[in-house]
This record gives sequence, structure tokens and C-alpha cells, in this order.
Amino acid sequence: MSPGAGTTARVLCVGLSCLDHVWRVDRFPPVASRTDATAYRVQGGGPAATAAVTAARLGAHAELVALHGDDAAGELLLAELEAYGVDVAAVRRVSGASSFVSAVLVAPDGERWIFPYRGSGLRDGPEWLEGVDVSGAGALLIDVRHPELCAAAARVARGLGVPVVADYGSLRDFEHAGLADHLLVSRECAAELLGRDAPEQALPRLRQRPDQVVGITLGGDGLLLDDGQGAVLMPAPRVEVVDTTGAGDVFHGAYAAGLARGFAALDAGAYAVAVAAMACRAFGSRAGIPTDREARSFLREVMPDLRLPA
Repeated sequence: MSPGAGTTARVLCVGLSCLDHVWRVDRFPPVASRTDATAYRVQGGGPAATAAVTAARLGAHAELVALHGDDAAGELLLAELEAYGVDVAAVRRVSGASSFVSAVLVAPDGERWIFPYRGSGLRDGPEWLEGVDVSGAGALLIDVRHPELCAAAARVARGLGVPVVADYGSLRDFEHAGLADHLLVSRECAAELLGRDAPEQALPRLRQRPDQVVGITLGGDGLLLDDGQGAVLMPAPRVEVVDTTGAGDVFHGAYAAGLARGFAALDAGAYAVAVAAMACRAFGSRAGIPTDREARSFLREVMPDLRLPA
């Protein structure tokens, strides 16, 4: 796979690609057996896939390693990824398999509720990594939804000195967390680890290695990140929230894209928080993802003291 022209940052994303059916409702939870939807769309989803779309939107050369069925959902997903400029040469179409599909309800406040169907016949395993060039990547992002495939990719990346960003939404398959150079987990995952919602107390318990950057995404409250010099809270910029679907996935894609461009961890975190906030202003997990130019313009307004590398 080509790393792209010139000095374009290259981001390799490994993990889940799924098809989302998204309904926006004016009342949630429902109070009757039938609740009308005010908007509906079919779109690609999945942490790794949405991260790849984000990296591509931000100007990186984004490549995705994922598993699709040979069904209509898999075909739609592939077409959408290609339309966003994602390199899909390593997206595997598995004969006789069914793709991941989710139903997503978006409440009036923009919060989303996801009901995943995890497909069938999508066998996890390191063999799907065959032929994938990890060496030229500026960052590898794994979402651990296909844990053996993601762990294999992380081991290869670590051997090559490619920084590994891990996205954990829960403690499932947390035994692979030590492979990450940047371990970024959701607030829910941190609470599961600690037994209560106390991110600042959970943060030091996340670290698997002394040199590991650890962070907790806090939704509308931003990001808590420790690059080894102590915890830093990065508040999320205030925006008019329409839909939070995929905001965490957008964050991870932007963070990996920042690292691939040579950003320090704290700068990548600030950049990613802003990009994720901007993405929440539109209906649909990918409709509001900004370009790098748009993100930098927004950051100049909300974080005027931040100086990012070109």
C-alpha cells in the first residue's frame, strides 16, 4: 500500500467497520408502543472505520483493515469509505459472512443509544493482516473489536517503532492494553476499572507501562490526559450539539492523525477534542467531521494560545 504523495501523514486503522441505521426522535425514552422519528439515515460506523474517515478528512492518508460480509451492507460500507478517500485495499470481504449492523437512536439532546448486531462468520485472526505494510505508518489505531487481529497489528507496529493508539470502550480484551503507546479509554471503561465514576483516580490505574500515555475521554466534559508529566484536563469546546454518534471514534481518528503529523500527545489531545466537538454539530457520525483547515480555524477561536505544528 502506498503511504500517499509527498510527506502526507499515514494512519493505519484496524478494527470494526459496521453499517448504522440512525433514527432521530423527539422523545426518548418512548412512552408508547410507537414513537415517530424525525430523521433517518443509513451510514457507515464502527470505531476504526470512522477513525479512518476522520483521518482522511483531516488530510492524512488513511488505510483501514476491517472485515465485511459479502452482503449488501458490506458493499454499501465499502463504497462509502472509498467516497471519503479511505484506502480500502485491506478491507476483507468474507464469503458467506454477514456484516456488523447497528440501530442507533439519537435523543433530542443529541445523546445516542446503540443496538448492535455483531454479524456472523467474521472470523477474527491475525491472518487478515497478511500483506499490510505497517512500516510506513505514522500511527496505528486499534479499536480491539477484532482482538486477535488488532493485537497482531499492535505487536508488528511496536516492533517497527510505529506509535500504537488503542481505543477501549470497555474492559473487554483489556489484556491487550499493554501493547498501546497511547491508551485512550472511555469514561465508562474507566468507571468499570475503578468501580465508580472518578476519572482522576482511575487514570493512574490504567497505565500498563511506565512510558505509556493514558487518557480518558469524558464526552462533553472533554479529555483527561497524562503524558507522564501529570494529568491535564482539556475541556471540550462548547458547540450546539445535534448528534454525538461516533464522536469518540472521531476523537481517536483525529488523535492518531495528529500523532502521525508529529504532534506531541497533549497537542494531539487538544486537536482531537476540538475535531470531535465540531463533528457533533451535524446529524450523522461523519457528516460534521471537519477538514484540517476548518479544525485549525476553529482552534484559533477556542484555544488561541495553542500552537500546532504544520
